[in-house]
Amino acid sequence: MMIYTIIIVPIVTVTLIVLAWYFYDRVKRQKNIVLLSKLSTSSIIEEQHSHKKLSSEAFKLKIIQAGTTVKEYNEARLMFVLIGLLIAGILPFFVPLKIAIFSILLGLISIAFGGQIFLYISKSERVSKIEKDLGVFLDLTNVILEAGGGLKNAFFKVSREAKNIIDDELLKEIAILEYEMSNFSTRIAYENLKKRVDSREFDKIIDFLILNEDTGIGVKNIFSTQSDEMRQKEFYKIKGKANTLSLYLMLIIFVFILPTVGAFIVFPMMAGRLDIGF
Repeated sequence: MMIYTIIIVPIVTVTLIVLAWYFYDRVKRQKNIVLLSKLSTSSIIEEQHSHKKLSSEAFKLKIIQAGTTVKEYNEARLMFVLIGLLIAGILPFFVPLKIAIFSILLGLISIAFGGQIFLYISKSERVSKIEKDLGVFLDLTNVILEAGGGLKNAFFKVSREAKNIIDDELLKEIAILEYEMSNFSTRIAYENLKKRVDSREFDKIIDFLILNEDTGIGVKNIFSTQSDEMRQKEFYKIKGKANTLSLYLMLIIFVFILPTVGAFIVFPMMAGRLDIGF
C-alpha cells in the first residue's frame, strides 16, 4: 500500500499542477483576445512582437547577468522541479502535519520559482567574484597609468596579463568591453558593461569612467580611493565571517563536545567504575 502511495501521489500532484496551469493560461489567453480585439490588426501584430521581444531580451539579460547558459538554466529548473515533487509529494507522508504543510508549500515554491532562484544565486556568486577582484584590477590599472599609459590600453593590458591573478568573470567582461569599444561608442560600451554586471560597486567605477570620457577628468586618484575602500570592505567582511565562525565553533563545542566529554566522566562515576579520590 505504501509503495502505491509513493508512486501515485507525485503523479496526481503533477497532473493537478498541469491542469491548474492549463486553465489559468486559457483564461489569460481569453482576456488578451478580448483586449486585442479592440485594436486594429496592425496594432495587434506590433503589440505581440513588442511583448515577445521585451520578454526575450529581459530573459537574455538575466542569463548574462547570472553568467550561465540557457541549457544550464533549463537543467537547474528541471532539478528544482524534481526536488519540489519529492518534497511536496513524498515527504508529507513521513512527517507530522505542520511539517507536511510546510514541505508542500516549499515544494510548490521550488517548482514555481526554481528557475528564478537559480538565476538569483548564480548572479550573486558572479557579482561577488567580480567585486572581490575589482580592487586588484584597479591597482594594476593604476600602475600602468602612473607609468604614462592610456586608460583603455591599461584595461586591456591588465586583462591579458593578469589571467592567474584576477577571476575569469571579470577578465571576460573586460574582453567583451574591448570588443564593444571597437564596434560601438565608448559610452554605449560602458553602459552595456553596467547592465551585464549589475553591481553597485562596479556601477561606481563605470560612472567615473563615463565622467572621464565626457569631461577628461583624471581617474588615477579615484581608482586608488575606490581600491582602498574595496579592500577595507573585504577586510571587514572576512573579519565578520571569522567572528561568526568562532561563534559557531563555540556553539558546537558547548552543544556536542562538552556533553560528550562529560558523559565519559559522569557515566563511569555513576556506575562506580571511576574513583576521583574522595
